[in-house]
Amino acid sequence: MPARLTPRQRAYVRKRTRIPDLDPSETSEELNIVPFLDIVVNIVMFLLMTLTTVAFFSQVEAALPDYRKGGIGKRAAADEALNLNVTVTREGIVVSGSGGKLARGCTTTAPGKVITVPAGMNGEHDWKALTTCASRVKKQFEDETRVTLSADPEVPYEDLIAAMDAVRGDENELFPEVLLSAGIR
Repeated sequence: MPARLTPRQRAYVRKRTRIPDLDPSETSEELNIVPFLDIVVNIVMFLLMTLTTVAFFSQVEAALPDYRKGGIGKRAAADEALNLNVTVTREGIVVSGSGGKLARGCTTTAPGKVITVPAGMNGEHDWKALTTCASRVKKQFEDETRVTLSADPEVPYEDLIAAMDAVRGDENELFPEVLLSAGIR
């Protein structure tokens, strides 16, 4: 036979076994994602600050062409300019100017599809040959300082930077003003 409890004992047991009133957020079946969102926002802020810092230190100096310098009255001077263009493709490097495209060896011009500095068997570009070609052009156009550089979209970014360094020169300054142009295709 079960033991009989007094009313006082029953009240004590009821009081001790009662489930406390919970916060409504604790009783709902939904996950509280506010702490998770706080962490994600902090991580995003950290990544944005890191990205801007890295981007600030890894800038490549380049200039856009200034078409205002030529003006309408200086049309003849613009026609006599070299307008040196260097285009980097997977097949090689094309060097061209107002007079046409330079053939291999950078001594004469050639019509049609011409690769001035062809890429090697493994697809590597010969940057020393490009510097040599740029120095030969610089000997004929000593006052020229600009070169416009463009690249095929399939060319890696590192090759574009290497082409910039090659046309700027090694010991002596060849073409310090490198202008970037839209890619070809």
